[in-house]
Amino acid sequence: MLTQPEELQRTLKEPGLRILDARPHSDYLKAHIPGAVWVDVKGWQDLGKRDGGFHDARAWSDKVGRLGIGKDTPVVVYGSSLPDAARIWWTLKYLGLSNVTLLDGGWELWSKQERPTGTDSPAIEPVPFEPKFQPDRLEEMDALKRSLPSGKVTVVDARSTKEFTGEEVRGKRGGHIAGAKHLEWKELLAADGRFKSPAELRELFRKRGIEPDRTAVTC
Repeated sequence: MLTQPEELQRTLKEPGLRILDARPHSDYLKAHIPGAVWVDVKGWQDLGKRDGGFHDARAWSDKVGRLGIGKDTPVVVYGSSLPDAARIWWTLKYLGLSNVTLLDGGWELWSKQERPTGTDSPAIEPVPFEPKFQPDRLEEMDALKRSLPSGKVTVVDARSTKEFTGEEVRGKRGGHIAGAKHLEWKELLAADGRFKSPAELRELFRKRGIEPDRTAVTC
């Protein structure tokens, strides 16, 4: 799931590797990892929110194919916001790509370690891409409602505390799905922006009531 900065630096010139930058476009233009291609996170999010969006094979074929990504393309995704980078990573996995990883620590750690950067935007030749939807990675709302009474599903709310508790956030009222466990995504990260160790994460999940023998649905 993760690629370390030193690993990516060693393979920057690897033929066929596609690096996706999930930061705002203005930040990408200022500097990015050499060879990286900008990906429109909001555009992907809007398509997913659209009625039937996560089942629109033609639309996803276009979005992914235009980035020069085929079914066997190795992909590394990074950003300045873990939720944005993770959204692209998850979507590509859902669409059937097997070799997709997140850059551990993202852009902030890459920059802090003074690793190579550039400003050139590579010319990308679109390639054919046929989504192979992975239904076990997506929980539909009606199916979740049916599953919750069984006690075999844990809903994990990864939003902020204010959003979870119902306080007003950016002019909107928050709240959460009844019975959901709260674990804000920031709690998964160590001080340097990388993910905590597996042992630390397992302990964190245990304390929040997220057990490995129950299906977890994140929101």
